[in-house]
This record gives sequence, structure tokens and C-alpha cells, in this order.
Amino acid sequence: MANVKFDLFGHPIPENHGQVGRNEHAPDAETANKIRVLLCAGMNLKTISVEVGLSVPTMRKHYFQNGRINKTVARKIALAEQRAKVLLRLDEAADAGNVSAMKTQLNVLDAQIAKLLAGEEEDRRSASPPARPMKGKKEAAIDAAHEAEADFGEWLEEETGNLH
Repeated sequence: MANVKFDLFGHPIPENHGQVGRNEHAPDAETANKIRVLLCAGMNLKTISVEVGLSVPTMRKHYFQNGRINKTVARKIALAEQRAKVLLRLDEAADAGNVSAMKTQLNVLDAQIAKLLAGEEEDRRSASPPARPMKGKKEAAIDAAHEAEADFGEWLEEETGNLH
């Protein structure tokens, strides 16, 4: 494990600091939060990179999972993170005795319970799934991944739709 050094502000100092060549970007929480908020606002990656003062490849490398995530998925993840953040703050306010927060939280919970019960009713109606043709392991894994991505997208759209 490398010995990481920090500057006076608590930011990590890159290994090549003070050497010939350009220093590598050191990601920080403030920049990550800016990127997340701008993604949620619907900005494209080029505009966001200009706003935070980074190139698109540098931004992808340091702020997106393995640098391989696309804009749409990144926006969905950012929206889910922001929704979670708001819900956690709502919970804190409700715990502190804020009645308005309690009512809002109850509405969110009631909506989720209704969706859950509707899903259980739908499951009871469909006794058995339709038969699928035999597939190889790789094809089955690819199909499962596509289904999971589609389910996540639908879930995220439903969840983010409740914020409005």
C-alpha cells in the first residue's frame, strides 16, 4: 500500500508532484458533487467538463466507474444518488420532529407499499413464465445483463418521477 501524503487542505498530493511533466488530477469530493449536480440538471459531458475545468477524458477517468460509463447511465446513477441524499435528509428532519417531513416521508412510503402490493398481485396472476429456447451460457448472461439494465432504468425513472 502506497504512503499517501496530504497538503494543508487535506487533499492528496500526487506522486509526481514537483517532478518534470504535468501533475495528474487529484479527484476531490467538491468536484464530484458539482459533476453529479450538473448531470442531474441535464448538462452534457462537454459542458460539465468546461464548468469544472477538466477535459472529458480526465473527468471520465477520475469521476466515473472505471472511465467506461456512458452519459445516460451516469445521469441515472447521479439522479439515484441525489434522490437518496434528499430522502436521507428528509429522514433526519422527520427524526428531529419536523411534521411536514414526516408527512412527506409517509407519502413516499405509502407509494412504495402500493407498488410492492401491485407487483405481488401481478406475480400471482402470471402463474408460469413463457418457455424460452435453450441458449448458451454467454448468450444467457448477456440477456440477463440487458434485462437487469432495463429493469434498473425503469426503476430509476419511477423513483426519480416521484421527486416531481
